[in-house]
Amino acid sequence: MKRLLTAATALILAFAGSASAGQFYGGKAFLHTNTALVMPPGALDMSLYTRGYTGPVEGEDYFISNGTSAMATTFGFSRRVEVGFTQILYQDLNATTRTDKDVATMIPGNTYIRIKAAGYPMGEHMFWGIISALRYRVALYQDVHLEPYQGSGIEPEITSLFSYYVKPLYPDEAPSFHLNLGYLNHNDGETPTSSAQELTYLVSAMFPRPRYDYGFEIYGSNFLKQPGDTVLSREDWLYITPMVRYKLFKGLTFTLGLDVLIIGGTDESVPSTDPLPNYSPWRLAMKVDFTPSTAFYAAPTFVKATAPGGRAGRQRRTYASGGEEGGGMNPMFSRQELFRWGIEERGGDIQSLDLDLEKLRQERKKAEEELKALKTRLEEKQKAEQK
Repeated sequence: MKRLLTAATALILAFAGSASAGQFYGGKAFLHTNTALVMPPGALDMSLYTRGYTGPVEGEDYFISNGTSAMATTFGFSRRVEVGFTQILYQDLNATTRTDKDVATMIPGNTYIRIKAAGYPMGEHMFWGIISALRYRVALYQDVHLEPYQGSGIEPEITSLFSYYVKPLYPDEAPSFHLNLGYLNHNDGETPTSSAQELTYLVSAMFPRPRYDYGFEIYGSNFLKQPGDTVLSREDWLYITPMVRYKLFKGLTFTLGLDVLIIGGTDESVPSTDPLPNYSPWRLAMKVDFTPSTAFYAAPTFVKATAPGGRAGRQRRTYASGGEEGGGMNPMFSRQELFRWGIEERGGDIQSLDLDLEKLRQERKKAEEELKALKTRLEEKQKAEQK
């Protein structure tokens, strides 16, 4: 069964594709960059994205605007695989430049199905993974001002993921650094080699705090082979994005970023008399992440963001000796049940068992430190009251 699952995952990844780099990922991801970790098995993440820009047109007496919103749903399929679904809900078409000027917006946009295999260790602090997707043509228009180029068919892309965590057992509690490298073929020519091709790259860093996380992203694309001369957004581009994430609860966060265009201001389309830029010089981007509990996973949805790291989500399991358990190993496990749990549920993955045991040790150590600190504060309070 395990070999069949591995083979199926590899087959899906081999035929998967995506339309452009860093577009509306859910799960273990930031505004644009994806991390080399996956969600726990059974966990569900729902992400609502919105981004937009408005500004005057140089030499003209009107403004242009660009607004896009999307919903991404991501599910932890296994310890190494997560699957995701993204639907573009709304997109501004900047109708002032179109022949059919009555069409100002596009509802809906394209649909994406993503597969991510990640969480593979490279030493103590490094992880790697791979991600790809299938894009289904739902949108009425493809060549849109201020948006990355998309062809009219399925566009295969494969992206490698690398992440470094200062605290790999508690990745959300310490700084982390990430790199995504991808190859994208737009499949808009007679053959794959004659089609437009891009090299995509994303670099990011995140510096967590109890209530707020701070970070930045640098992401862009270089055309190895440009699309046709009349295509919009056919230039290389690069954005830098400072961002901040507010954690209302462990399962409800808000991320806000400002994309600033560094490369891509020169219009290479023919004719080049169009006064509109091909990329937004800046745009605001926001993401809301919500992680509810599922039948397979008890999520810390409304746990305070400042609560100890040990109060994390747990896989729901049914044990022979005690019914459903929300997390951890049942303290009433017999040796036989413990062995069965390790072999059947973990698939004989000794490395995963070692990771679970080490995390249990770290959680116990953190709990002891927190209890010691609480005892010290109570003793100080009692002494103050006695005085």
